[in-house]
Amino acid sequence: MTSPLPTAFRVAPALLLGREVDALTVGRGPWSISLRGSELDDIAFEGEPVLRSIRFVVRDQDWTTLPVLVDAVERATNGLQLHGRVGDDGRSMAWTLAVELDAATLRVVLRAEVTEAFRRARVGLIVLQSPSLAGTRLVVGHPEGSTTTTVLPDRIAPHQPAIRIGSLSWSSGRVSTRVAFTGEVFEMEDQRNWTDASFKTYSTPLSVPFPVALAVGDVVEQTVELSCARVVDADADADADADADVAVARPQPTPALAVTVEPERELAAAVRAARTEPRDVVVSLGEGLDTVVPAISTMVSSDPDGGRAGAELPASIGAVLVELDPTRPEWSAVLDRAVRQAAGRPLDVRLVLGHGEEARPVARRLSAESIEVVRLGVFHRRTHLSEAALLESVAAVLDAEWAGAARPLVVGGTRAHFTELNRNRARLDRWTGPLGFSVTPFMHDLGGHQLVESLGVQALVVRDAVGIADGRPLHVGPVTLGARYNAVATSAQGQGQGSGQASDADSEVRDGFGAEHVPGATDERQHADALGAWVVASVAALAVSGVESLSYFEATGSRGLVAVDGTVTAAGRVLDWLAALSGWQRVAVEVGGFVIGGGAPVSPIGLTAFAATGQGGETVLILGNVAAEPVRIVLPDGADTPAVDLPAGASARVVVAAP
Repeated sequence: MTSPLPTAFRVAPALLLGREVDALTVGRGPWSISLRGSELDDIAFEGEPVLRSIRFVVRDQDWTTLPVLVDAVERATNGLQLHGRVGDDGRSMAWTLAVELDAATLRVVLRAEVTEAFRRARVGLIVLQSPSLAGTRLVVGHPEGSTTTTVLPDRIAPHQPAIRIGSLSWSSGRVSTRVAFTGEVFEMEDQRNWTDASFKTYSTPLSVPFPVALAVGDVVEQTVELSCARVVDADADADADADADVAVARPQPTPALAVTVEPERELAAAVRAARTEPRDVVVSLGEGLDTVVPAISTMVSSDPDGGRAGAELPASIGAVLVELDPTRPEWSAVLDRAVRQAAGRPLDVRLVLGHGEEARPVARRLSAESIEVVRLGVFHRRTHLSEAALLESVAAVLDAEWAGAARPLVVGGTRAHFTELNRNRARLDRWTGPLGFSVTPFMHDLGGHQLVESLGVQALVVRDAVGIADGRPLHVGPVTLGARYNAVATSAQGQGQGSGQASDADSEVRDGFGAEHVPGATDERQHADALGAWVVASVAALAVSGVESLSYFEATGSRGLVAVDGTVTAAGRVLDWLAALSGWQRVAVEVGGFVIGGGAPVSPIGLTAFAATGQGGETVLILGNVAAEPVRIVLPDGADTPAVDLPAGASARVVVAAP
């Protein structure tokens, strides 16, 4: 289970977007909201978190989330009025959002008008519930008036947990909650499939054909009404009839209070001013775990430079992953780049194919040039899965091309998100070999809060993936911030096919390829010091028994472990530390009385840790701080230093000598 949301700590500023840094705390009576741009986040009633978020979302024909720009925030007598535009240039739509706060009700009214024609996959309001509600009884009200009682799933649901939604009702803690939707039929998906920390209820069911052309003047109007009440008797309420709205409400007077709006950064500054020095946190080592640290690799650079400027990979990185589509004219040039960047390391080759015979030129070249291949993944170009017939036909090609020599280990699964592994487990049952999937925390939300909250969800994803694998080895990666390709695009441009086409003779791929042409694949936080701390927590989440390899980011460039100027980034430095531990036994770590692991890679104050012991008995401890507050880590006996200061977003490596 992930920890309740919102996070109990403030996220390191270097990981946040501007709208999060400039967030406003909005309150009236029992309500409090964090207003981050246009997003109503961390909604609480009488101090109890009730919703992760209510948001206005616009997604184009390729399921790309368009920017929702805020032009004005006006304070009303009972709430706020927000006004803005949609799109990179703000020309797609004009919108208003009325936020009304009463004694027991929060009402959000959307009106959005199309100002420039475009094709949409989805437009409207969404509601995000915390993953901490997994296992909670949920009453689903349907548009025709009937109700269904279900339970929010603990295991990540491959398909919609609820459909045909007119309302949702549940109780958690001291508060019962009901959300009513108007203006469209809604349904729910388990966003943990993409490592989002939420169950999402959205408008326009997936059963409705898309994309849809919107004309100038078209209007979307929707309302979400959130009603909360203090639970009178939680035990009695648990036995209440399913048609009741889950809880009994206490009568409450309408508060005659003004709306308050305060900048969150000023509130945080006051907290910092009250603390004179960093808090001390004791870290201790526990017993060895039944886990060997996986091999850690990176992916070939897809930017125009591709490491030609002389940047070298950190020494401990074990392999270079490269995806090749033999029908693309640049595949041989991409392979050239991978071999060069690997600098003697083996390759982890992933083939994107329509049929097995397409693999022959790649297999022939790998074999003829004796290029060391540690793994070879096989995925269908259309489904992104390792289809059984495709695996069989590729196996025949490999047997022929590697005649007289051991051919590479073949990996199946999906080149896409865990979602596809989860939804297609039955189709993959015929494959008895290793499985793989990738991780992208920014599939739906670019926020720094989502980036950090995804860490706990990564632990849930790998837990469920190990169950699906059922004894088969797992290979997780590439792990990237933005998506390296768009698996759901309906246009060639959305799929990132771009102009990055080199001839076989052009070994430089001068325009870049793949992720270089995918909108949103590059994020400025790639080179932030705080991303190193995030990597510590990500490996702590994913490095579990059954996982044999992890692959992170690209080798060099704007998405790389090494920056364009040749300096190793914080993420690259941390991955170098972790890769040096590959094959060591993982050791339990306790941080301030909190055990890192078991689905919780980050402590309640934002600290993470990873430790492993080598054959000589030496233990290496790697620490990270994804919170905004600095701490002083008090280290166990035998450490090469008694304590270490860990500022916001920092990471550190400590050696603990064998007794």
